[in-house]
Amino acid sequence: MAGPGGAADAPVLVTIRFSHFCEKARWALSRAGVPFREEFHAPLFHIRPVRRAGGQRTTPVLRMADRTLADSTDILRFADEQGARLFPSAAVDPTARAEVDRLENLFDERLGPAVRRWVYFHLFQLPAPFVVELFRSAAPPGEQAWVRPLFPLVRFGMKKGLKIDAAGAERSRRALDEVLTQVEARLATGARYLVGDAFTAADLTFAALYAPLVGPPAYGAPLPGFATLPEPFASLRDAAIARPAGQFALRLYRDHRAERLSPTA
Repeated sequence: MAGPGGAADAPVLVTIRFSHFCEKARWALSRAGVPFREEFHAPLFHIRPVRRAGGQRTTPVLRMADRTLADSTDILRFADEQGARLFPSAAVDPTARAEVDRLENLFDERLGPAVRRWVYFHLFQLPAPFVVELFRSAAPPGEQAWVRPLFPLVRFGMKKGLKIDAAGAERSRRALDEVLTQVEARLATGARYLVGDAFTAADLTFAALYAPLVGPPAYGAPLPGFATLPEPFASLRDAAIARPAGQFALRLYRDHRAERLSPTA
């Protein structure tokens, strides 16, 4: 469960392993060169460890010696302080900073939940063994034996808690399209990044939260192979990649996911 440079006394990042919000945090910490240990869990199995770490119910949670950060945006801001260079200086360029903050919040509030519900809605249409194996792959050894017998309860809890039903999926599809249309309008001007001429928290958040639909090879945890799952998953991935926004997300992963910055870089 070690992240980049993870050591016994390093900060601990509590995650649902394949969660795109957790990927957002992993990417930011890695970019800043912050060593951490990742403690990953299957969905719903994560709740007790999250509370032990000082969070509420959601991941990611970053537990450090002097504080706990229980929100992915707070973790991005911490990574920025450590040298990740994700947020423009409000003193130097307040307009750019405000726009990065606005887009990062838009993606958190609209894109991330829409992708999550859209993917889970289709995933839960598949025969249970497919989903059980996916959840087992995201669980540490101590949880794996419990995933199969508790799966009906886990699925029920997730459907209820995340409002995963046909109506919710349709709302998510519309929200997803609205956000992608906004992103693609920016890209149509020839922009390489969403704000200014440098990679920011807006770009990282967009790419990480859209990643489950485009499946970038550099994603920081195993993702389900859509091409190997029954339909409609291969079709969903092909449609996502065909969009300019999908190509943009893949380029951001190719160009920036492996970067390691430092405060003096």
